Amino acid sequence: MSDFKTLDSRLIESFLEYYGKSIKAASEHPNYELNQSNFHRLSKEEKEARRVFSYMNKVYGLISDLEKTHTFIRRFPIKEYYNKNNINQLDFIKYHYEVFIHKVHTLLEVKKLWLNDFYEIGLKEKDCNWNNLKGYQKIQKSPTKIIVESYFNSFEHIIEFRHLNTHRALFIDPKNENLNSYLSVYEGLKKYGIEPGDDLKRTIPKFVVEYSIKEYRKEKLEHVKKGIKVAKLYSERFITIILKEFFKKNNIKP
Repeated sequence: MSDFKTLDSRLIESFLEYYGKSIKAASEHPNYELNQSNFHRLSKEEKEARRVFSYMNKVYGLISDLEKTHTFIRRFPIKEYYNKNNINQLDFIKYHYEVFIHKVHTLLEVKKLWLNDFYEIGLKEKDCNWNNLKGYQKIQKSPTKIIVESYFNSFEHIIEFRHLNTHRALFIDPKNENLNSYLSVYEGLKKYGIEPGDDLKRTIPKFVVEYSIKEYRKEKLEHVKKGIKVAKLYSERFITIILKEFFKKNNIKP
């Protein structure tokens, strides 16, 4: 579970305690079947608790995935192995940054699905977009509406980047592309045992390429770090609202 420092610990503990009791209740049911789904034996509230727990885990998992992209971008391990497979450090950064932008978008989509389930809107998954959801009174009245819209506004440029990457196979990053062109030349020459020409050395020496990549990595890491911080903040607030409303509508004291 990702480290959500500002999430109300009392609230989460109360929910996990309730969820634990629902699991115990199912296992102690007289008609409990081993190695079978006993979901139908739960009360309406217990079934809802399981769905809430499932969505919470999805959110935590996505935040954890975002944090992993930062870890991967920070280091380029087993350099020789990756180079032999035509993967240089800029390719490595690009790949994991693509994972980052996709997870940012998926986090938004999961929250929409969660709202559709939690407020019993009844939209099919393929129709569960914000234009359809936001018109429902239950969504209009919920503070989660502000969270979802604020999240989108904060990450709109990244989400648009993700759409271009997914649907047009575009990765618009001139700095990565420019550095990769020089790095590929130097690595290609090294592979075939050819010394770099004087013109190339004068244009951009190898140490300049290496230094520029180092600085580029720092920029990407800072960008990802800030994104993770914002994503966690909105997710904490979103989960807090859902848990409070879960307890309230089911008349359960946290």
